[in-house]
Amino acid sequence: MTVAFGGNVWPPQDTLRLVSFLEARSLQPAVAASKSSQVQLQETLLDLRKMESNLEPGAFEAFQLQQGLRDLETVLAEAQEAPQKGVSHGWDAAWQDLSVLEATLETAMRYVYGPDWEIKPGKLVSKKGTWLKSTARFSWELAEGKGEKMYLPAGVAMPILQIGRVADPEELKLHEWVCQHLRVWMKPEIIRTMQARNGIWFVYWPHFEDRGTAIIPTVDTWLKRSCQMSGELQPFELIYVPRGVPVYLSKRAELVDEDWEKVRHQHVHLHRKVTLASPPVTVKQEQYDILMGQRDSPMPKLQP
Repeated sequence: MTVAFGGNVWPPQDTLRLVSFLEARSLQPAVAASKSSQVQLQETLLDLRKMESNLEPGAFEAFQLQQGLRDLETVLAEAQEAPQKGVSHGWDAAWQDLSVLEATLETAMRYVYGPDWEIKPGKLVSKKGTWLKSTARFSWELAEGKGEKMYLPAGVAMPILQIGRVADPEELKLHEWVCQHLRVWMKPEIIRTMQARNGIWFVYWPHFEDRGTAIIPTVDTWLKRSCQMSGELQPFELIYVPRGVPVYLSKRAELVDEDWEKVRHQHVHLHRKVTLASPPVTVKQEQYDILMGQRDSPMPKLQP
C-alpha cells in the first residue's frame, strides 16, 4: 500500500529522514512512483548518488546539510502559503516541523573495528563482544567511563545512518590496523542508550549471596559483560572474582531483561544483571583481570 502526501509518497518537508535510511538504489522506485515524487526527489537522488561515490571526509555531513536546507525551505514555503489557504495555524505547524527537522539533522559519528561486525542494510550486527570508539585508537588505550569507548556484546543489531572508511589523516597515522576500522553515523539516542549501560555486568546468581546492594561470592566466579558462558567470552569481557570479595552495587541485582541476552542459552534465567556502584579495581594475572575491590569502596580481606 502506498500512502500519498499531497500526491507524494513521502512528506516533502521530511525528505532528509527518508534518505537517511536509504541508498540511491532504494530511493529510485520512490522517484518513479509519480510525477510529483519525481519533482520532489529527483534532485535528492542525484545528490545521494554523488555522496555515495565520494569518500572524502565530510561528504555525508555536507549531504545532510544540503538536504536539511531543502526541507527547511519547504517548511517555510508552506508556512507562508498557509494564511492564503485560510489555515490559521500555519506557523505553529511550521515550528513543529522545524523541531522535528532539527532532531533529524543531529547525528553522532564513531569508529568500529570492521572484522567484529556484520554489515546489513541500515544496521551493523556485532559478531563478538566489541567496542564503539570515539577514535580508531586501540581499545585498551581508551577509557570506558569517559565515553571514549562503549562495550557492545555479541549479537547486538545497531541501527546506523551511514558508514564510511576512515579518512582523517591524523587517525590514519595511529597504527597499521586503522585501515580495518570503519566510521559509522547514528542517532545520538543510540549513544546515550549504550552510555547508560556503563557499569553493567552479569553474574551467575547461584554463586553469590545476596545482601541487597552488595553481593558476596560463595565460590570463585566471574563478573561477565554478557550472559554468555564464561568459556565463550574474551578475556576483556571477564573479571575473576575470588570467593568472599564483595561486589558493591548501585541498586539491587535485577533479572536479565535485554532481548539479546535472554536468548543466549537455557541457563540465562539463573543469571542476574548488576550495576556496579563504582569502577572495579583489578590486577592482571596472565590474560585475566582479578577483582581486588572497587574505587571508593573498602578493600576487602580475602578469605584463605
